[in-house]
Amino acid sequence: MTSAGRDPGSTGPAAELSEELRRMALLLETAAVLDLRAQRTTDPRQVAVLRRRAEQRRQEAGRLREHLAACGRALPPRAPRTAASAP
Repeated sequence: MTSAGRDPGSTGPAAELSEELRRMALLLETAAVLDLRAQRTTDPRQVAVLRRRAEQRRQEAGRLREHLAACGRALPPRAPRTAASAP
């Protein structure tokens, strides 16, 4: 018998990886939505709060990606391109 609320087919490393990737995607999507809301509002205080929250979500997604990369489950983030390295 399985515990309530758990899908019996969603156990193990594959399900855990899937959940972590979903969480990372959700954090990045939420950050994008917060940025859009910040662009549309005219209240400077609200703009600051929305941008700060968006940045928090991006940082959390970055930490999750670093964790996944350290475990060999994701590629490490790309280094930012500079003018010298651009084609």
